[in-house]
Amino acid sequence: MKTWRRLTSTMVVLSLVLVACGGGDGEEAGTANEEGSDTTTVEAAQLVAIAGSSIDFISLIPIAAWECAAEEGVEVEQRFVEDAATAIQAMQQGDAQIGTNIGVNVGVPAVEAGASIVDVVATQRPTWALAVEPSIQSFDDLEGKRIAVHGEASFTRAVSNYFADINGYEYEELIIPGSEVRAEALAQGQIDAAVIDLPDVVQLSETYPGSFEVLVTIGEEFPELIEQDIWLDRDWAEANEDQATTVVQCIVDAMRTMTNDTEYALELAVENLPDMDEQVLAELVEEYSTRDLWPADGLLTPERALSTLTFFNDVGEIEIDEPTEESLDDYFNFSYLETALQNLDG
Repeated sequence: MKTWRRLTSTMVVLSLVLVACGGGDGEEAGTANEEGSDTTTVEAAQLVAIAGSSIDFISLIPIAAWECAAEEGVEVEQRFVEDAATAIQAMQQGDAQIGTNIGVNVGVPAVEAGASIVDVVATQRPTWALAVEPSIQSFDDLEGKRIAVHGEASFTRAVSNYFADINGYEYEELIIPGSEVRAEALAQGQIDAAVIDLPDVVQLSETYPGSFEVLVTIGEEFPELIEQDIWLDRDWAEANEDQATTVVQCIVDAMRTMTNDTEYALELAVENLPDMDEQVLAELVEEYSTRDLWPADGLLTPERALSTLTFFNDVGEIEIDEPTEESLDDYFNFSYLETALQNLDG
């Protein structure tokens, strides 16, 4: 398989799907002449990928990857639904073979509930960031500071407490729902720090320049943590190993290309996210590239999977029996990524 390096245009079909069950019957569409025969025929996409969110910055990796897949003879139609649970439901109903933008903390409970899906490759490291007002230069400076989290039972609170525990400081906790709301409160000096999603940090930095900095991202602090992933219909993947491997290989190649060619990454972002300010997109591309948030190795290994399950279990994001090496196959299949990396790197 050749290694794809640059797109000339974005040819992947992007369909905004408001419900999980619409379309995708696999029939051919045609135009009839007066005698009723088809004069033109367009084949439907071979595969359907469904994202557990509206189109956003995270979507860029799959969008780029599906162009690579098309060059390898695997057509993928990308669709978007309102949340990951709806995407997983669509996969279970046979409306999609690929789930994009589905976190481990959502996919694992779905498997526990009976969903026949499997995690095969990560598309980014966790992008939650600990943002601080400019005078704070280290974790030591957070002693006694006001730090905002989303809620009492939230991943942001778990992460905030984890940082405090391992770095030995205490802080005043404030509950402020909404990443963008916390970012604005930080920019206006109402709090000293907050766990905020990196895209919100970058966007609000344009509105309030110089008002806060990123002390660390979760992906940098926990480089082995797996979060946003590609999940496949397990039965389909086992019956179509070559196509499943092509999907994974193109995801990895897209991440490498986006990291190494930021000019291309920005072009793709501007084309697919027209409502976002181009300067914000440029800064996001630079942040992702320099912080290595698009993992060049696809991130998924047994060791990382085990530590990820343990982490999410410990902080209460998932509730499963104590993870073991033997239980990993319940949620992950590492073989597609292993083969893809061999194809790419020899």
